[in-house]
Amino acid sequence: MLQKLKEEGAVHIQSWRRAQANGWIAVWRYGIGVDAEKPEPLSTRARVKKCRERESIDEKEFRLARQRQLKRKVKRDPLTAAFYGSGYSSPAD
Repeated sequence: MLQKLKEEGAVHIQSWRRAQANGWIAVWRYGIGVDAEKPEPLSTRARVKKCRERESIDEKEFRLARQRQLKRKVKRDPLTAAFYGSGYSSPAD
């Protein structure tokens, strides 16, 4: 129905509103006018940059600590290995 009204010149797109599921939703207005341009989608890098600009100092420190933990290698205690072995049992045991 909106498409038919648009072809007749009775409605136009006033602006675009952000929607969670579909991206952008047109906001229609009755009357003669020029359609608003649809915003271009943000790249992944731009979305991450925008999100990180809004995060607090505590959130940033928590994120950085979590990233550091992913790089950390856990070393086995040599004394425990001496008492209990390597932890791998062979099928012959």
